Order: sequence, then C-alpha cells, then structure tokens
Amino acid sequence: MERWFGVGRSLHSDPATAGAEAARDAVAGRRPGLLVVFASLPYSTPPMAEAAHGAAGGDVPMIGCSTSGEFTQDGRGESVVVLALGGPGFEASVRAVPERATGLREAGLEAAACLDDIDREHRMVLLLGDGRSSDQQEMVRGAYAHTGAGVPLIGGCAGDGMTQTSTRHFFSAGTGVSVLTNAVLAAAVGSDAPIGIGLAHGWRKTGEPMVVTRSEGGKIFELDGERALDVYLRRSGASPDLVDDPMGFFGFATVHPLGLSRRTGEDLRVIFQADAAEGSISGLADTPEGAMAWYMEADPEAVTGAAAQAAAEAVAALEGADPLGVFIFDCCVRGLALGPDGTDAAGKQLGETLGPVPFGGFVSNGEIVRTAGAKGMHHLSVAALAVS
Repeated sequence: MERWFGVGRSLHSDPATAGAEAARDAVAGRRPGLLVVFASLPYSTPPMAEAAHGAAGGDVPMIGCSTSGEFTQDGRGESVVVLALGGPGFEASVRAVPERATGLREAGLEAAACLDDIDREHRMVLLLGDGRSSDQQEMVRGAYAHTGAGVPLIGGCAGDGMTQTSTRHFFSAGTGVSVLTNAVLAAAVGSDAPIGIGLAHGWRKTGEPMVVTRSEGGKIFELDGERALDVYLRRSGASPDLVDDPMGFFGFATVHPLGLSRRTGEDLRVIFQADAAEGSISGLADTPEGAMAWYMEADPEAVTGAAAQAAAEAVAALEGADPLGVFIFDCCVRGLALGPDGTDAAGKQLGETLGPVPFGGFVSNGEIVRTAGAKGMHHLSVAALAVS
C-alpha cells in the first residue's frame, strides 16, 4: 500500500446523496485515515454528514464545516466536497470542543490536545473554527499554547454564505456523527513524509506607517494619536459620507484593509464597521496598541495569483518530496475584490500551478496559518497545506 490523497465533489440536490457521492469518490474503495468534509449551508445537515461518514466506512475520524463556497480541480459552486487521506505513514487524531462551554482560548487549547496522540516525524494541526466568533485569534493562541512553536497550525473558519446567521461543524472520532454549532475542531496529522504550508494575499502597503495608539480587541480608536476613522478615510480616499451608509462602508472597507507589520510580511486586518461618534473602526481580529500599521492596496495580479502562490509555497516546502494533494483555504472577502472574472482566473491559475496534483478546499471566514514568526489568524488571504 502507498500513501494517498483523494478528492470528491457532488452537486446532487439531496444532501445525503451528495455527501455519500463525494465521500465515495474521495475514498475510491480505500481505507481512509482522515475524512475532511466541506459543504455549502443548504447541504450542511446531519443526514449529509452521516452519509459521507458511512460511505467512507463508518468508523473513520472526520472533521468538517459549512462554508461560503467550495472548490476542487473540477470547479466551484454550492456542493459537498470531501478530502481524504490514508495509507502507511499517515495517522490522525481528532477532537471537537464547543466554544461556548469554555471560551475560545480554552477551546483551542483543548482541541489541539489531539496532537498528543500522534507520534510521527512530521506533525501539524488542522483547525476549523467558527467565522462568527468575535476574536478568532484567541482560538489560535489556545492551540499554540499546547502545540508550541515546533508544530504548525493551519485551517480556516466555518462560513454560511456570508450571511452571518448559522454555521455548522461535522465531527466523528470514529463512530457516530455530531453536527455542532459554535465549536472548534482539530485534526492532528502525522506523516513519515514532509508537510508543506503556504500563505499569500496580494495586497501591498502604501504610504507612511502608522502606530496604533489606542485600541481594544478588534476596535481601533486612534492611529498616530488621531481618530482612527478620520485617518482611515483620508488614507483610503473614501468620502466621509460613506460612514452614513453601513452597507456601503462595509463593501468598501472589506477590500481596503490595514496591514500589521510582521517579520514575515503583513498580517491583514479587514475593516468592516465604523462608529462616527467615537471615531473608531472595527476589524475582525485583535489589533494591539503599539502595533505598526499600513494602509494596504490591492495588486490586481498578485490578488488573482494568491491561491496559486500559496499552493506553490506549500509544495516547495515539501523538501523535494512529491505532493499527493493540497488543501486550500481561501478568504470569502477576496471574492468581493476579485469579482466573478477574477475568481475564475484565480481558479485557473491554481489548477495550472498544481497540474495533476489533486486539490480541494473551501471559501473561509478567516484563515489560519501559524508557523515561525506568524501570529496565526489571517484575513483576505489564501492558506495552503500540501501533503506528501
């Protein structure tokens, strides 16, 4: 037997049938060591999860979540996508923790403890959080507290078609299937061969740097000692009247982010809300006081090519080993910047870059990559995981 990676996708209108079809295609009669299921919200039902698990053998570790879209080398659209891996040299352990029972940090810490079951030369933890959580970075901090600096974290946050109404997680430790809400899921994966991770976004810093002089969590009150909203409007060139239109501001600001300086580049902070009275802007992740920040502008070619770049980086990190397959986690807000034509072009570039290597993934509400020098929670980015 050899190690293997399989991808299946189904657009059947019945969720249970779609789950079973996608799982059968991914497994192709083989014994999987881990099943990962991504599904658009209409497909995110207990019968779908149970059917996918049953079609894969009924006793395999499984994690998964609802999404804002899924894709494979065969295309994208509302569907069920199943990724499976197995064969000698792979092992996996999974854990699910309801967020509200412990808080995000403790949930991440407890979920990542599944790493203790893995004893292989190459290890990583795949995390699936909830895109509606107020500070997803806390989940990553908790997971990091258990794994330490030597084990990379990667994954994404469940979506619901960008409605912010209801997300789902699918889980099985081997027997029985649970469909959860407000949960943190983790799969620790060990391999005898290298595992590669890549991250790209395509935005570039412009103008002079700013210092975050007053903030609390994801809300920024002051930049360089001035009202953050005034600075943001001036730097972005947006009309002050835009603040009076919450949806208009959201549509503009989500694709005009700030970037926090890191040794390995910039971590993007998506701005989605403004408060004219207090002069604040709000992002989707922690923006600490004292941080150096830039206004970011899109490089159209780089934004389009970000998925291909992340995948190429992940494959390059395999130390010369041949990739068996690639997981892709692509931010839902990137679609607003790309538009339909840009999204199609991005998918085409990804396919051309990977060639015959199978891939699959989902449109996420936050991307997770924590390797040396990275804080862990990202937005407007593409994360890639290559296995060999």
